[in-house]
Amino acid sequence: MSQFRLLTAIVFAAVWCWNCSKLPEPPYVSADPSAQYAYFPLETGRYVDYRVDSVVYDFGPGGSTVRDSFQVFAREVVTDTLRDNTGQLVYRIERFERKNDTLPWEFRQNIFAARTPSQAIRTENNLRFLKLVFPFDRRSNWNGNLWIDQYREIEVAGERLQPFVNWRYEVDSLDIPAQIGAFSFDSVLVVTEVDESNAIERRLSRVKYAKHVGVVFREQWILDSQYCNQIPPPADCLTKPWMEKAEKGYILRQIITHHN
Repeated sequence: MSQFRLLTAIVFAAVWCWNCSKLPEPPYVSADPSAQYAYFPLETGRYVDYRVDSVVYDFGPGGSTVRDSFQVFAREVVTDTLRDNTGQLVYRIERFERKNDTLPWEFRQNIFAARTPSQAIRTENNLRFLKLVFPFDRRSNWNGNLWIDQYREIEVAGERLQPFVNWRYEVDSLDIPAQIGAFSFDSVLVVTEVDESNAIERRLSRVKYAKHVGVVFREQWILDSQYCNQIPPPADCLTKPWMEKAEKGYILRQIITHHN
């Protein structure tokens, strides 16, 4: 190829690639991020009811693991607003629980939530989470636990765990229709907050949001096991299901049952 033809080819390729870089972004992100605020609605008087099923693992002194299953019903009600020390509007959410739907609701805790033009924040059990960032798309990821020491310990059934190591929130699905419990939602957002597994730890936290409702499903697996630390390791060390080899921690599933 002559030098002229080679130069022409290089220039053409450069112009073509420059034009490629100028192609419009796929329509993942709304030009107006406020359209996405509906996934994190905040309004006094709103409530959502859930069924919460959990399994708690407790490694006993005799070397055996005790598994306890629990079911409760929960209601989260947005009851009031206040201003924090920066002037940010904060919503107080009261959480109530009961063991079945014939019993009266019993107050459990206050939760606080706020939404800025770029963030959705939720504080519970003295832990502050950056639940969403605005605007988001199907490639969005962020540090949702930036205000939490990743090595912070929690206690479950008298056992100490470090649940927050290596969390990285990612959008898995956006604006998809989904059947969740008894409800069919037109627009659902799925965020995986962590999905990590190794020989001794399983960490999964996934949340589904529906527009104009908020959280409609939540699942967490915070499990530890020393099963693979035996010498020699069992042949099924890496293939044995976590529900069977877990020694401490919990599995939790929360699903919507009613909302207004």
